[in-house]
Amino acid sequence: MRYFSQIAVAILVLASLTSCGWMNDGEGLIIDPDDDYLDARQDSELVVPDDLTNLKDSDPFPIPQTPASGNPRFYPKRPPLPDAIYANENRDEVRIQRLGTRQWLVIPEPPTTAWPKLKQFMADNGVAIEFDAPSIGRLNTQWLKIDEPSYRDVVRTLLKDAKQAAGLNVGQDRFLIKVEQGLRLRTTEIHIRHENDSLTLPVDDSTVSLDVLNSDVVVAEGDLLNELGAYIAAKVAEQTVSKVALQIGSSRKSELSRDDQGLPVLKLYLDYERAWATMGQALGNADVEISDLNRQDGVFLVKVNEATFGGEEESRFFCRLTFSCDRNEDVDLQIRVVGTAERVFNVSVLQAQGDEPADAELAQQVLVLIKEFSG
Repeated sequence: MRYFSQIAVAILVLASLTSCGWMNDGEGLIIDPDDDYLDARQDSELVVPDDLTNLKDSDPFPIPQTPASGNPRFYPKRPPLPDAIYANENRDEVRIQRLGTRQWLVIPEPPTTAWPKLKQFMADNGVAIEFDAPSIGRLNTQWLKIDEPSYRDVVRTLLKDAKQAAGLNVGQDRFLIKVEQGLRLRTTEIHIRHENDSLTLPVDDSTVSLDVLNSDVVVAEGDLLNELGAYIAAKVAEQTVSKVALQIGSSRKSELSRDDQGLPVLKLYLDYERAWATMGQALGNADVEISDLNRQDGVFLVKVNEATFGGEEESRFFCRLTFSCDRNEDVDLQIRVVGTAERVFNVSVLQAQGDEPADAELAQQVLVLIKEFSG
């Protein structure tokens, strides 16, 4: 009798286990919602019927489009870890970046707030804007005469000093300005070129990029960047948002995505000279040791320590990836920069030797680190 009781209990246990499996699969009574996010799609925009009055004003704070998930089917049961947030002592500073003869201003604000401050700076100095195209981030000032005795503004003063230093006493002058999205989100780059109509033919207003142009008086370009940076850093202008400058921020210079195999890739929309310099600067700012590099092949050999990723949570993350919790142990990695199109470079993380990719989660964190410390 006891023997039959044990058999009955075993049958009941097996039945409960199989019924749980039946109830928890995608076709049972209870559907497991853990992977529902894989099928999530962004809904279409609200359409107002023709017989109703349309909205008279647009949303001043529009919600950006949600980027498509990078190959989520590669990890349906284990979604990728959230990207780390790194502290960068320079991220809140207005500063001038230089690369060879090139220089530009980096502002820790989105273009929507940097654009009106730039225009306010010009207005405060009595400099009119003759060409204004916020959709492409372009401004041209009026042609300035610095021999007028009535001026006392910063722009004309620095222009006069720069021309005298260059031995240039003729012609009218103007500044070409380009406002761009920075390498990091919520940052802005301002590029400036100086023109003198006695030295060169005026640049066409339709010119979008200033990268291929050189200033007639380079000192004037640098002095104006300095003055504009000091003006914005001193918070002279009030914080306002420009709706017309929204399109500037939609053009990214860097973007994290995943390739066809689900591996993380950092895309840099830059020329090669700046892409390579950006990589070296970002690794240096993040205190990542560069053991060797090969510019011709676009390769950095680096040593990454768990201390690079910061706090206790990151330490446990690093131990899980490397199967080691020795705080002094470095991991050798290969960071490769490969051009895929004009002004498009893919940055990927590989194992130290060969072409085998590094662990996807580790590679993601390294690329996030590079992105956060660039610019």
